Amino acid sequence: MDSRKDFFKKLGLFFTGTLFGGSSNSGLESKPEFTMSEEKKEILQKDSINKEYEVVVVGGGLAGITASISAARNGVKVALIHNRSMFGGSSSSEVKLEPEPTDRFNPWIKEGGIFEEIYIEERVRNHNSFGGNKLNAIWDLVLYEWILNEENIDAYLNTHMHNVVMADESTIESIYCIQLGSNKDYFFKAPLFVDTTGDGNLGYFSGAEYKWGRESQDEFEEPLAPSEPDRYHMGNTYYFNARDTGNPVPFKRPDWASEFESEEDLLSRGHHNHPSEDIIGGYWWMEISEPYHWVEDMNEGRHVALKQILGVWDHLKNKGDHGVENYGLEFVGTWPYKRDAYRIQGDYVLTQHNVQNPQKLEDAVAYGAWYIDLHNKGGILNNDKVPAWEYFHTVGSKVYGIPLRSLYSKNINNLMMAGRPISCSYLAFASSRVLPTGAVTGQAVGVAASLAVKNKILPKEVANGYAEECQQILLRQDCHIPGVVNKDPRDLARKANMSASSSSPLLFPDANNSHELNEPCAQLFPFSGDRIESVKLLLHSRSEKAQKIRLGLRRSQSVWDFRSEKDIAVTHSVVPANFNGWIEFKFDTPVKPNQLYYIYTDQHSDIYWKSYHDSHDGATQTPVATTAAVQPSKPPYKEHPESFQEIYPPTDIKDLPGAGRNGFWEPLTRGKCFSIKVTPSSYPYEASNVNRGTNRPDQWSNIWISDPADPLPAWIKLDWESPQRFNTVQITFDTNQNYRVTKSLYRYPESVKKYIIEYQKDGGWQELIREEDNYRRRRVHSFKAIQTTALRLRVLETNGAPEARIYEMRVYND
Repeated sequence: MDSRKDFFKKLGLFFTGTLFGGSSNSGLESKPEFTMSEEKKEILQKDSINKEYEVVVVGGGLAGITASISAARNGVKVALIHNRSMFGGSSSSEVKLEPEPTDRFNPWIKEGGIFEEIYIEERVRNHNSFGGNKLNAIWDLVLYEWILNEENIDAYLNTHMHNVVMADESTIESIYCIQLGSNKDYFFKAPLFVDTTGDGNLGYFSGAEYKWGRESQDEFEEPLAPSEPDRYHMGNTYYFNARDTGNPVPFKRPDWASEFESEEDLLSRGHHNHPSEDIIGGYWWMEISEPYHWVEDMNEGRHVALKQILGVWDHLKNKGDHGVENYGLEFVGTWPYKRDAYRIQGDYVLTQHNVQNPQKLEDAVAYGAWYIDLHNKGGILNNDKVPAWEYFHTVGSKVYGIPLRSLYSKNINNLMMAGRPISCSYLAFASSRVLPTGAVTGQAVGVAASLAVKNKILPKEVANGYAEECQQILLRQDCHIPGVVNKDPRDLARKANMSASSSSPLLFPDANNSHELNEPCAQLFPFSGDRIESVKLLLHSRSEKAQKIRLGLRRSQSVWDFRSEKDIAVTHSVVPANFNGWIEFKFDTPVKPNQLYYIYTDQHSDIYWKSYHDSHDGATQTPVATTAAVQPSKPPYKEHPESFQEIYPPTDIKDLPGAGRNGFWEPLTRGKCFSIKVTPSSYPYEASNVNRGTNRPDQWSNIWISDPADPLPAWIKLDWESPQRFNTVQITFDTNQNYRVTKSLYRYPESVKKYIIEYQKDGGWQELIREEDNYRRRRVHSFKAIQTTALRLRVLETNGAPEARIYEMRVYND
């Protein structure tokens, strides 16, 4: 009888709403009060399962997955709470958002670490192409497997966090969860909690300080912010999939669905006249925003979105020839891809200045590379307005560091966050909100959480005293942090002398394209020598008269950085009328060796610079650590669409941080380079790069590439002056850090397939490890400890490239 009374008392708490201690007001600065009283807690705990962990992660999207795996691999017992039946969040097959490739906006910045592990494995196994938001169950299963493989993770699917129990106003004691389908309730207790809910719900419930909507220009001195703060937010997108059945498939629009009679009813919303990846995979612009709140009105918004989807499908099928006669709807999303979030405030707030003019941050542990991506108010409900913009000259980004101080709450001592809810202004959030950035912040939070647990300290103390240790762990585990290099004193490879069977010179491929110099153009390249004598450009003139071309030479700080406006040298050459061939520009200027430089032209009509575009069918031909760029003109503000003007205030080039006198240089991404020849030849891919300290191109090439003119096998060797004892060898291979490939059953051709690790013993070489079928980027081999003065890796075969490629080798006695 008592248990029955307790049940009805418990039920009454839910239906009267008194389980929660306050309102759900979601204003810009309001903080809800969701503290559970001791009486309510006692009643609920009677029928609940109580669990204790070292870290509780709430939210099983990519940020939650990487945070959980990262913490678990670093020795922490983790509970991963997720309220859906599959992992992946917005990227799951329930939603189908492809993790947006940030390499669209900056080169050589494809995310590594745990996210790269998962992505590579999924591509090898999946028969389905990844692009066009067509994710299927294989992606879900790989995510599930990666969680299952970690013995330190207990995963709770279909488990919804319903309340937060506070020990005091600044400390979370536990969270109360309801598990759908099992009729179980849980209390999860831990010294540390991580909010990867996407919405920022854990922080919101706990009373963490947060931001919602846009700040005013004055708050962070952001030129693109409005003059007054507002509650603007981006919407939720619902995807659909269609399939070609081979036969006509009729469609009748339901009476309750929306109707789009003409092409003008879908202004600037590409829905092509022939079948395409977009039609098969749905449209990102199927977005529902104002007046619907992305959390509070989600169910109402879902119904409105369904009306719009069926209206658009009716338009495609019945309002003109769109080439989809044989297509039928295969999937219609009912759970949204959300863009917005409650942004939990930390001790550091990322702003527009970080995104567009990044400076080094001492506690950087992750990075972002997406542009400032804001969408029009209302989404498709505002269908006479352009939905979004990619005007690089206004909203372009550079690769920027994300500090640990942005990944924990400033007022809830034991709360960290990764993914969308991190500490940033709305403009910075428009860049940092994308899935791959969430994944790398998740891995960083996992490492930081492990340091907090092991040292029994708060996240704030990790940032203040353990940031460098956090960085070094992340680098070892294949993360990248702009400007941070390997300083691990335990890595024996750092003191080895490196040599190799051969090394490739800098070679630009034969041109297969061209770009008119109707805007300034530039080509960045690594140069190993101390004097640049000349640079040749492959040019084609369609002009009826000769033209004099000015070519400048500048130093660059990284493969993404064209901010320098200081010329090292300037020279000129004449391009004859109707010319097609190489034009030499003589510099004869001293330079610092082993640095990055770029040459740039002015604007010239009827002159074309020959270029190369990777086909993505085989191994990349774009030389590592080279970047082509253009400097697009910034059109007058009045020429931008009305919806752009509604969101962004008027700005000049001088207003934009890091833009320079003539605006931003926009990198040409996903495997593009201009055709040049540098004299003397540059050799930027030597063996010494392998223990240089980083695992991708940034301030240098940082990779060993064997000479493609010398057939495999090739080898690279580590020599020590005295015998070294070790039991672990770690290798970082190349899986094309320039761009992500979405092909099915795909292995990166650049990756090494067959290799042997051997060590010197008794004057000969003793085999230690033999691998026959590798396709992964990071491999860690452990074995019984050996002692030697030399270690050699022999590359026997790649997955398609003619040369061996290795970014990093590390050696440990763990």
